[in-house]
Amino acid sequence: MTMKPEKIYVVFKTHVDLGFTDLPSGVVRQYKERMMEDVLNVCEATAANPPGHRYVWTLPAWMLQQCLDEPDAERRARLEQLVQAGQLIWHALPFTTHTEFCGVEEYMRGLYMSEELNRKYGREVIAAKMTDVPGHAWMLPSLLAQAGVRFLHLGVNACSAPVELPRLFWWEGPDGSRVLTWYSAGEYGTSLLPPDDWEYPIWFALLQTHDNFGPQSSVVVQELLDDVAAKYPDAEVHIGTMDDFARDFIARGYDDIPVIAKDLADSWIHGVGTYPPEVAQVRGLRYDLASAESLLATQPKPDDAEAMRHIAKGYEQTLLFGEHTWGIDVKSNLLPGRPDGRAFWTRDIAKDRAAFPDSYRKAEQSWEEQRDYVRTARRELAAAVPAPGADAADGMAVTVHNPLPRARQFAVVDLGEALAGGRLVDPATEKRYPVDAAGRAVIDEIAPLETRALLWQAGASGEAKLSACDTAFRERVGAAEALIENGSLRIRADGASGRIVSFYDKRAGKEWAAEGGFGEYQYEVFGKTDILRFVKRYAYDLRDWYVNDFGKPGYPRIGGRLFENGDARTELIREGGRQQIRILYGTDPESRGEFGNAATAELVVTLDGEASHADFEWKLAGKRETAFAEAGYFVLPLNVGGPQYRLQKLGAVVDPVRDIARGANTRLHCVDQWVDVTGEDGSGLAVFPLDTPLCSIGEPGIFQYDEAYVPEEPVLFFNLFNNQWGTNFPQWIGGDLAYRFRLQPHAGDWKAAGLEAAAEELRRPLIAARGEAAANRPLLREPLRDVRWLAVKTAESGEDAVVIRWMNATDERRETTLALNGDYAAVIRCSGVEREIAPLEVRDGRVTLAMRPYEIVTLKLCRS
Repeated sequence: MTMKPEKIYVVFKTHVDLGFTDLPSGVVRQYKERMMEDVLNVCEATAANPPGHRYVWTLPAWMLQQCLDEPDAERRARLEQLVQAGQLIWHALPFTTHTEFCGVEEYMRGLYMSEELNRKYGREVIAAKMTDVPGHAWMLPSLLAQAGVRFLHLGVNACSAPVELPRLFWWEGPDGSRVLTWYSAGEYGTSLLPPDDWEYPIWFALLQTHDNFGPQSSVVVQELLDDVAAKYPDAEVHIGTMDDFARDFIARGYDDIPVIAKDLADSWIHGVGTYPPEVAQVRGLRYDLASAESLLATQPKPDDAEAMRHIAKGYEQTLLFGEHTWGIDVKSNLLPGRPDGRAFWTRDIAKDRAAFPDSYRKAEQSWEEQRDYVRTARRELAAAVPAPGADAADGMAVTVHNPLPRARQFAVVDLGEALAGGRLVDPATEKRYPVDAAGRAVIDEIAPLETRALLWQAGASGEAKLSACDTAFRERVGAAEALIENGSLRIRADGASGRIVSFYDKRAGKEWAAEGGFGEYQYEVFGKTDILRFVKRYAYDLRDWYVNDFGKPGYPRIGGRLFENGDARTELIREGGRQQIRILYGTDPESRGEFGNAATAELVVTLDGEASHADFEWKLAGKRETAFAEAGYFVLPLNVGGPQYRLQKLGAVVDPVRDIARGANTRLHCVDQWVDVTGEDGSGLAVFPLDTPLCSIGEPGIFQYDEAYVPEEPVLFFNLFNNQWGTNFPQWIGGDLAYRFRLQPHAGDWKAAGLEAAAEELRRPLIAARGEAAANRPLLREPLRDVRWLAVKTAESGEDAVVIRWMNATDERRETTLALNGDYAAVIRCSGVEREIAPLEVRDGRVTLAMRPYEIVTLKLCRS
């Protein structure tokens, strides 16, 4: 029996797709022009209504910022009047994201957008909304809590399999933070009236129009008031914001709300595999932007405000790439006028393209606009911190910065090929650092967050080598084995077949390579039955658009095929302290003729000096575009008993067997920095995927869905590319592709192995910039351990202060002591969006904080 509601909170919204219904540029223009005119009309038409009965429209923070950036002063004033009156409002998130794909600091910068509006208009928004995407990373409630968010609504696409969750629950992040979460399975919002099983006296009616549809008309207000009065004449109706409901509901202190501490893994995440080069670049740009900002913030100059704006714009662009809409609605562009469905065979596509050139052009243009986010982010980074190689001149100043809170020994800095063959000179000590032929130099030691002012001198190529070893040879291997080894690892390849037959950890006496193609590349084409099986298994409801969006209408009745590599040519290379096995494979003629495989596939396995890790790189040359459903994999069958798996996802470490909620994606994971497998014998193997984040365990995860899944075989499949989606993402992928992986055996679990520190060393090398550094001391006088360093930036408040942010990189409570190298007027603990919380006691330059597992800490260091 339904409890009669005392109060119904009504919120009006539309689902924002940055694309899908039009090109992203067209969608933004639609909101800024026609849609804002509609909002002005409906809001002004109801402005005379009593409070609580006026039309109020909610937008994501980023889109509202775009709409308020209005050159017409009169129109801007009308819009801002609506904001001041509370009729045009924002929620705390910038837009809907594929959250698993995002970076921790990058996501935090998205929350800054709402905070900027809070400061400008004197509000404190505490509610957030995402629509369409079924699931999100476990770290999300922890990130939202950092911005003061207490309520989250997740509305799921009508036909996508939802996560098995209660309608309302406290979602507890890995640091223990909780956000009240409303999960609407099968609908974007909620109904006007509560269902029969609703037990509380207030109801949240989220009335949401569909994709970029815009606001309702002004008559909707009276219609809903009449509808509520007809059934519940005593109920109060309050038209307003998500915050209104959240504050009222949370204040009532209900103690029967369940707590869910799980990862709601995204079952749409396969879409990340449709832009291989751009995904690789975005993953690198996140770290490069943080490093560049660190250099700027620790070297304040009068003109750095503009450089910081470039960094902020760069973060905005990488986050926009993670927005959930990655292209045009394919069914609206490539299906009309085609009664038999889309074209798939190469010859048929050529005919179809000739008959419908505009539809192909618009689809491909939408994919290019998605790539533009990456191009723009790269330009913003280059504008903020110019590379040292531009207009190289003998004696020019070069700044080198260590962006980590730990000292680095013998760390490589990449100066670019323009400076190759020269040397860096420290004018203070006259120490010389040769630059090798690839433009790299080795700095013997640099302190935590230290910046060095060096000079570049040309013409010193005789010194340019990264190793004292002079031996160099290149040997082509036929039927014999190719062997590389050092004191830690021994790697063998069969020269004839090109198979890696051994990956041996000498320290542990452990062979990791199992039979089945360790380190191989595989190419798969899916059959019609594969697609149909997935569509049926994944469906929460069956509608015609679902079959078109999630399937591939007109797909030929072909069977699925798995193609392995063909003939191999193997080379063994030793040059300086570097050893490499290079294997060039042919590919199956049918796989590249009828379908989309690469013309050649090359594997390079590298062992540098006495490193305890090896680097694998796959280079796929001349991959053909195909509309057939396809995927490529880097495969690692492992020789391990009783494996325990851990995935580092958006800052938190997840057990894929225990930590993922039922109904979420158990088949394909989007990792940030590493995947780890530890056996019952205590030996472990970590894999750091630099360029692709998608990983499956046991078997490939493309066109797979299970409500629950436990891997049976210890095999890792890293997805290199796929075009599983039938809409909204590129339908064909081509060109030259490259993927890098670091494999690092270790003893003990991921914490004992220090995988977070290893990942930071790999991902955040020394950064170089053109220009002379100001004289300064390193920010820290002692290193920080077991932390993930997120940001060093200037304060948003504009005061003379630097903001630093890091997170506990472990699942244990611990204390962290910050030893500051300098005097500060105050050290203030802040929220993740820089709201001041409390000043901290500083003793002898030290600040000690107790940290929860995976907790994020933000401090403001005030210089005056």
